[in-house]
Amino acid sequence: MSVSGSSPAQSEVSVWRGRALGAEAEIRLFGGDNTKTGQAIAAARDTVLRMERLFSLYQPRSALNALNANGFLEMPPEFARLMSLVDKLHRQTDGLFDPTVQPLMVAQARADGELSATVRKALAAKVGWAKVQRQSSHLSFAVPGMAMTLNGIAQGFATDRVSEVLNAHGFAPHLVHIGEYRAGEQSAHIGIAGQQGEVLDSIQLFNSAVATSAPLGTRFENGNGHIVNPDLTKTIPSWRSVSVKAKTAAEADGLSTAIALTASPELAKQAVEIGLAQAIWLEATTGELLRF
Repeated sequence: MSVSGSSPAQSEVSVWRGRALGAEAEIRLFGGDNTKTGQAIAAARDTVLRMERLFSLYQPRSALNALNANGFLEMPPEFARLMSLVDKLHRQTDGLFDPTVQPLMVAQARADGELSATVRKALAAKVGWAKVQRQSSHLSFAVPGMAMTLNGIAQGFATDRVSEVLNAHGFAPHLVHIGEYRAGEQSAHIGIAGQQGEVLDSIQLFNSAVATSAPLGTRFENGNGHIVNPDLTKTIPSWRSVSVKAKTAAEADGLSTAIALTASPELAKQAVEIGLAQAIWLEATTGELLRF
């Protein structure tokens, strides 16, 4: 995606750039004096670091890695909040959004070619959101060897949390990009990019977010894609890319991940019809662009 433009009413723009959860990150604040801007940026950066300590697979001591290593976790409030959202998206996508695919992801990353039916059957016992047990702040896996990845939603959730922190510091006009985009009370022109980076369409964001998933946009060294179906079937992507505009970046992120696994546009149409998404773009493998 690309971004350009801002409201003429907000001429003062402060920008922070860095990395967060494996993605290029950028925060733009519109208006405000230097002291308030510095405080808001510092709070936003602290939030980014906290999100990584919770959800990163690459930080050995993250809460997520503790869960995967031990099979249980006493959840910090933000972790519990994200798990509630995961549960909601799992139900709304008929089970397609499921972060317990991590064992399958690891197996696919290490495989010499396609996984055999025997290997997939063995992995099936370790995959399934229904096997994740939640009671108050306690989270646990019902089956040994289970593990979770939040790569399909954590960037969106982090984007939302930073947006909320900026609002709390008096910066309602802002634009946050941590893998996904979320705009506050500041109109931003966003280009919807296809799998090859070409601009497929453009939109205006205002108090909303947009996220894109490309099933084969990122591959493991062996060529396998990084978005895998929780029912353990061999996924043949129907879409080169899926972009979702929604109220929050986490919803857009999770939805785009789930819809990327579908063979038809029905889930995308349904998500827009029930108001879960504001708009969806499907870049088909045939080159056709569908808009809902």
